[in-house]
Amino acid sequence: MKLLSNTWNGYTRLKWTKAEAVCYFLRRMAEKTKIAHPFFEERLRRAKHQSVMRYFDPEERCFNFNGAKIPDISHDPEKLDVLRHVYEDVLLFSCHYGENYHRHLVEKLDKSMVEGPYGYTDGVFDVTVKPGDIVIDAGAWIGDFSAYAASKRATCYAFEPTDSTYTWLCETARLNSPYIIPVKSGLGDKKEELQINICDQNSGSNSLVSEKFDIQRQVVYTDRYETVQITTLDAFVEANDIKKIDYIKSDIEGFERNLLKGAQQTLRRLAPKLAICTYHFPDDPQVLESLILEANPNYTVVHLRHKLFAAAVKKQ
Repeated sequence: MKLLSNTWNGYTRLKWTKAEAVCYFLRRMAEKTKIAHPFFEERLRRAKHQSVMRYFDPEERCFNFNGAKIPDISHDPEKLDVLRHVYEDVLLFSCHYGENYHRHLVEKLDKSMVEGPYGYTDGVFDVTVKPGDIVIDAGAWIGDFSAYAASKRATCYAFEPTDSTYTWLCETARLNSPYIIPVKSGLGDKKEELQINICDQNSGSNSLVSEKFDIQRQVVYTDRYETVQITTLDAFVEANDIKKIDYIKSDIEGFERNLLKGAQQTLRRLAPKLAICTYHFPDDPQVLESLILEANPNYTVVHLRHKLFAAAVKKQ
């Protein structure tokens, strides 16, 4: 009964294609019965790829998610896997729900989503990207969230430290010009060089943390390493004379607490809205909320399953 419910929710709420829904159901049945599971796993993967390809614009040779443009990665199965994954969290509400991030809808859909959306509103509590905003995208990958922010006519500083992923991010910036400013650096609690763990099977899981968990609470293993530059948000804001930041999105694979430690002045002075992943370590929700309130007690923090949202709501 739960499998039928999950399949129906995927089809109706998360806007799966019919092929995705059927393949998901068969894959889960095969998983339970241990019959032909690899076959149905591959069929589901192909269905997910085809689902993403709905948004491919052959004339522009890029993906177009309601104005958010992503480079042509159709030849790269790994990146298509990640794009289908992040589409649900980053682009679904823009493509299918008219930017409606109201609490009731978000909380209903969040139960069925992988990580959950990057917007949440409840009265005066409003953590969404607005036209004209200055946005920080920490853990930009190839720029999916940055492209979404650009589609809203917000200016986005997109931080991505690894060589190959940064190259793709620059192409996303070109497609969404002039709204995305790529920054080849990670964000942490001090300026330094670090070894980043590269996961070849999922470039969205590259991490500065030696051992962290994915969304299923499984340890993510490393294939190789790369030396990258790290700065703090406070140092970046000062060096670039940035006068306002309106929104910070952070999914940096377990390094979120380091980012917040290096952003204390920014949170205190500029009080940007925050949407931060909280699933990489068991104590993330408590630790991250504590760091936010330590920097600025005026923040109100709301927790969903895998994210927190924070905003300095003005008292009435």
